[in-house]
Amino acid sequence: MTEAEDSRDLISRWKGEAAELSYEEALQALDLLLAELQGDAVPLADLQRTILHGEVYLDRCSTLLESVEHAVVQLNPETLTPETDA
Repeated sequence: MTEAEDSRDLISRWKGEAAELSYEEALQALDLLLAELQGDAVPLADLQRTILHGEVYLDRCSTLLESVEHAVVQLNPETLTPETDA
């Protein structure tokens, strides 16, 4: 298996794991990875893998935020009830 295939497999696994996380859990996981990067605890050889892992958590947070934003935008500003497309 090539390094690119290994990376794709890891990313696929991480995405599956992240899909089960709430926004808060994904954000906490992202914060932990950022703390590792800032503390120089990540060996140079693992730097790219750690960054890719962080991007998966960031994507999960963005997806959840966009979902909430879409729901809020669909509220009637006067009644705060969902608007219909009719």
